[in-house]
Amino acid sequence: MSLQKLLSQVLIGATLIVGYSAYSPRVSATELRTIPPQSDFDVSHNYFVTLLQVMLDNTSSEYGKSKVAHVVRMEQGRAFYELKRGEIIDVYWAGTSIDREEEYTAIRIPLLKGLLGYRLSIIREDSKAKFQAIKKLEDLRKYTACQGRHWPDSDILESAGINVRRGPIYELMFGQLAAGRCDFFPRGIHEGGPEFLARREKYPNLRLFSDTIVYYPFPMYFFVRKGNLKLAERLELGLERAIDSGEFDQLLKKHPITSTLFPLTQWGEKNIIAISNPLLPRDTPINNSRYWMRPDDLKSKP
Repeated sequence: MSLQKLLSQVLIGATLIVGYSAYSPRVSATELRTIPPQSDFDVSHNYFVTLLQVMLDNTSSEYGKSKVAHVVRMEQGRAFYELKRGEIIDVYWAGTSIDREEEYTAIRIPLLKGLLGYRLSIIREDSKAKFQAIKKLEDLRKYTACQGRHWPDSDILESAGINVRRGPIYELMFGQLAAGRCDFFPRGIHEGGPEFLARREKYPNLRLFSDTIVYYPFPMYFFVRKGNLKLAERLELGLERAIDSGEFDQLLKKHPITSTLFPLTQWGEKNIIAISNPLLPRDTPINNSRYWMRPDDLKSKP
C-alpha cells in the first residue's frame, strides 16, 4: 500500500472517531486500541497512528494482521492511567521520563528522531517585541509558559527556572494564552505552525514565534503496559523495519505535520536556548544517529 493511500485511510478513520464520548469493549485481538485526537484541532495525531499502522503491517507475517482502533478521548494523565489498567487502550505515545519508563514499557526509539525537544512558541501578537528581545535563558524567565498538568515539559521548564501555568486540558491552553493568563505556549517545532493555523480564526490575537527555540533532549516514545512483552516486541520490530526500509524517514519528511521541518538547516540559524532535562533516563542513547537528530544536525555543513 502506498504511503499516500495509508495516510488517507488512517485520516478518515481518525476523523470518524473524533466525536466518540464512550468506548466499545474490546471485541478482537486484531485491533490495537489507542486514543482519538485530543480535540477537533489536534493536527499531529494522524502522524502517530499512521506510523503505528506501518509498524503493524511490517510485522503481520509474524503476529497476524492488525489495525489501529480509537476509543475514548482523554488527556495525558488519564491515558497513562488507562494504559496501566490495560482495559481500554493498548498503546500511547508521549514524551518520556524516568518515572514513565519505570511504570511502563517504552519502545525506546524516538518517534520524531528527537525533534520534539525543539520548542518554538505561540504567543500573543502584542508580546512580539518582548519576545524578540529574548537572547538567553535569563530573559525567558521573565515570562510564564502554559503547559499541560501531567506533561514532563512542565517539570523540565520549571527545573530551568521558567514559570509554568499548568492546565489539565490541552485545548483550553490556547484560550488561557489568548486571555493573558500566561505569556507563551511552547510547542514542538512540528506542532506549532499547524496548531496556530488551525486556531487562527478562533484566536486572532495569537501568533507563531520561532526566532528563539528552547531545546532539551526529549524523545517521544510509544508506551505499552508493563508485562505486555509481546506487543512491545512487535512494535519495536515494526519500527526497526520501518527505519531499515526507509518508511520511517519517508513518513517524517512527507507527512503534512512534519514535512515543514525540512530542510532541517532552516532551524540552525535560530537563537537556540539549551536547557537540561533532569527527567531523562541516564542511559537514553541520545548520541545514536540511527534514532536521533542533535542540534549540530540543524546547522549548515561547510
